[in-house]
Amino acid sequence: MKIMKALLIAAFSLVMVSAMGWAKAPKSAIAGSAHDLRTSFQTASYTLCSFCHVAHKTGAAPEGPGYLLWNHTFSSVTTYGVYQSDSMKATDLTDLGGQTTVSNLCLSCHDGTVAVNSFYEPISGANYQPITEGNYFMPGSATIRDLSKTHPVNFTYNATVANEAGMLVPASSSSVDAAGEIPLFNGKMQCATCHDPHNGASGIFEQNFPEQASGSFCTYCHL
Repeated sequence: MKIMKALLIAAFSLVMVSAMGWAKAPKSAIAGSAHDLRTSFQTASYTLCSFCHVAHKTGAAPEGPGYLLWNHTFSSVTTYGVYQSDSMKATDLTDLGGQTTVSNLCLSCHDGTVAVNSFYEPISGANYQPITEGNYFMPGSATIRDLSKTHPVNFTYNATVANEAGMLVPASSSSVDAAGEIPLFNGKMQCATCHDPHNGASGIFEQNFPEQASGSFCTYCHL
């Protein structure tokens, strides 16, 4: 009985330590990161979040999507290409061009066609210092235009696809893992499935995947 109790305590402790080591980064982790554009533009009149989000789309309805209260001009690119491989088991992979998904929000900066400082609604305030829109573009090292040569996104990731590809079966249509830390969007893998744009602490804005023995978070899904 004592042995069983000790084993239960040890197991519980291991679960608690694992849970503490694998928790979604807070939104505040964006501060001081490459996505904290206050540093790039050196102006205190822009808030941390307003480069990408706007709390209220007021007055005359501004152009562009209201998805995640996006405050950045949307890209007009109509085709990015799609990934092709003999190992790709999903059959509904579609081009992101012209769509409104979380991946398109990423691409509204990262396809390099829209300036980083191009907004739907300007930031205003007593100390507002306007930044001339359209002058600052994504550096080439961070620009993505051809999605036929990147990890596929915008496809349904379900148990059927996972089993056929020898990958981890997702816990639900909204998350790869049971804890809800690795998100799916309407059952689909998007850029933000692997990348958390607020997690500047990770260096490459990755989701906080569990540590893998191989040293790569890729092996979390790719068993």
